[in-house]
Order: sequence, then C-alpha cells, then structure tokens
Amino acid sequence: MKNGTAFLPAVVRRLLAAGIVLLALSACGSNVPNIPIYGPPGKAQVPADFPVYSGATPTSETYGASPLPDGSKDRRERYDITWTSDDNGGKLFAYYKAQLAQGDWVEQSTSGDANRGGLIAFRRKSSPTWGGSILLADGKIHVIMGDGCPCGVPA
Repeated sequence: MKNGTAFLPAVVRRLLAAGIVLLALSACGSNVPNIPIYGPPGKAQVPADFPVYSGATPTSETYGASPLPDGSKDRRERYDITWTSDDNGGKLFAYYKAQLAQGDWVEQSTSGDANRGGLIAFRRKSSPTWGGSILLADGKIHVIMGDGCPCGVPA
C-alpha cells in the first residue's frame, strides 16, 4: 500500500504542474500588442446596405441607445462603431462622400475637407428620421447612426 500512496501524489503533482504550464503559456500572448489571441475581429454589425470601408478593422461597437434621463430604456435602433484604417482622413472622406450618394443614403451636410477628413451627416431616403454622422480622420472612422439621428457628433 505504501507504493500506492506514493504514486498518487506524484500523479497529482504532474497534473498540477501541467496545469500551471498550460495557464502560463495561454497567458503569454495577451501582453503582445497588436497580435489578437483569438484571430481577427469579426465584421461589425451595421445595416446591410451601409458602406463599410474596405480593409477597415472594427475596434469598438455598441448597439442600442443610452438610457433616457429618467432611467428608462430607449428602444430605438442605434449603432456606435469605430473602425481603424491605414488610410488618411482625406481618402476616407472621399470614399464616404461617394458611397453616401448611392442607394438609400443621402448626405445632409459635411464639414472638413478632402485632405484631412471631417464630419458627414446623413440620412436614409426611405426613412428620413433614420440617419447618423461619420467622423473621418487619419486612420479612424467613427459612425453613430440610428432612428432619430443624426445622433450627435462622434468622439
């Protein structure tokens, strides 16, 4: 019986050591910047006909409106999405100006320029209360859109 009790702690020690090694190895990649652990981010959830800049990577995404001042829930459809891109604000601005002139989208106003980017307010032709705003700058695309918009200026 002495051999049986000596064997059990050795197996337990090996399993414990293997578990610690596995945990340590799985945590190693989390401190390496710009290398995703679980693969590239998925495609952001936006209306199917909304233009998404080719090669842009979503970095944050929120669906749904903030609570109302009285604490009740605003149930209107609302998207708040930020993408990154390697392109400059001028190229992004030109892309969205051209794309929002097609389909069910209408540009309402712009501020900025074709060199640095800017802000574009837009709405749907088929539903004028549904719209939004896009902030375009070097490497950044920030869209806030939904029912009852333009929903303010993206940060």
